[in-house]
Amino acid sequence: MSSSAQNNLETLLASLADLRLTLNDSLAVQAVNANTGLLRQLPRDAMVGRPWLDVVRESDREIAADALSTAKADHGSAHRVDVALIARPDEEPLPMSCWLCARAEDNTIEIACIDLRGETSLRQQLVNAQRTLEQDYWSNRRLEARYRRMLDMVAEGFLVVDDLSGRVLEANSVATSLLKLEEGALVGRVFPVGLDNEGARALTELQREARSTTAVVQGQITTGNGDPLSVGLTCLRQGNETRLLIRLAALSENQTDLGLGGDSFETSPDGILITDREGVVIAANAAYLDMACIQDAQQATGRRADRWLGRSIVDLDVLLGNIEPDRPLQLFSSVLRTELGTRLDIELSAVQTERSGRSLILMFIRDVSRRIDAEESTEVHLPRSIEQITGRVGRVPLKQLVRESTDVIEALCIEAALKLTQDNRAAAAELLGLSRQSLYTKLRRFDIGDSEDTVD
Repeated sequence: MSSSAQNNLETLLASLADLRLTLNDSLAVQAVNANTGLLRQLPRDAMVGRPWLDVVRESDREIAADALSTAKADHGSAHRVDVALIARPDEEPLPMSCWLCARAEDNTIEIACIDLRGETSLRQQLVNAQRTLEQDYWSNRRLEARYRRMLDMVAEGFLVVDDLSGRVLEANSVATSLLKLEEGALVGRVFPVGLDNEGARALTELQREARSTTAVVQGQITTGNGDPLSVGLTCLRQGNETRLLIRLAALSENQTDLGLGGDSFETSPDGILITDREGVVIAANAAYLDMACIQDAQQATGRRADRWLGRSIVDLDVLLGNIEPDRPLQLFSSVLRTELGTRLDIELSAVQTERSGRSLILMFIRDVSRRIDAEESTEVHLPRSIEQITGRVGRVPLKQLVRESTDVIEALCIEAALKLTQDNRAAAAELLGLSRQSLYTKLRRFDIGDSEDTVD
């Protein structure tokens, strides 16, 4: 081979290999050449003169020795081996892909090494990404399993409908049973299905309303067999997809017999609570459930209303004791204790009625917290009469009422004394048995007249 061709080959090899080693006939490192920063990790002085197997990681020495033997036995041929090189014991090994070629004329071996750290890093990133995908996959599988188990456990029918195509994507067995369909017959079908014409029209109107609001739209539909169902719809938008979440529930016998499932009951802006004479809840509308932070009407029915109404159980007993068929209760001030632990000031009106031979108590409940807060924020005087104090029974504790009653009586007596003495402060103080300074202090406290500390 000419010297020019030899130089071209050397230049090409130097541009391709990150590190080049020359081993002498005793397999020790004779020369080190590198055009990259590898010599910073593998310094020349630490390698020249050392046996090549001492530079190789201990776990790779066996395959490195086999590669040396193969290269020496087959002169002029290149043999590849992947090993890790170590210059010093305290340094990290560097992964290399090494090509070995033995020269017959001088028994030296040329080794061209390519740095595999970039490939190793890429492979590690690939492994980490694969592990992350597997973890996400199994996490989604577990989440889906819990989701399906919960759908099967709930006592109400539940459907997920694609709003664009109208097809049912998910449905539990309760929904299939309520609509009188065979098991598995809902998924994939266009909804509504299993309803009569009137029920289908009502559901279409509810779907149209649900698309225009973020709240849950409540209504009533009828199946093909004429069975009434209560329905709740909400629209869920995620990216370019829109889903309709539909809840179906059979109306209870109490609601059906008493005619409590109509729109007027469910859509009333005031809370409506229906109990028996013992205070056990029979039905509650959506406004009351929202007010009391109750998730579902079934969580309220069958329990005594004093779980939420009144400061204690006494309030409900007093309320029920004052309701007669010919004597409704109006504007009864009380407190509503929500499921979240907060308290709302309410006004309650109640009436006793007969439905299907049963005595029922219909309570109409209105949240007046904002009204009371506004009144209290602008009020600068104490209640001006005992009637005003008694009107606050149920809103504030008894200790506060007693303290306010004492202050009211004291303020009324001072005003009466000033009126009798024609606003003579000294005479009024003597009439009340007070010192003048004490009278002035009370005048300032109750904000009566000109309370500046002057002498008459």
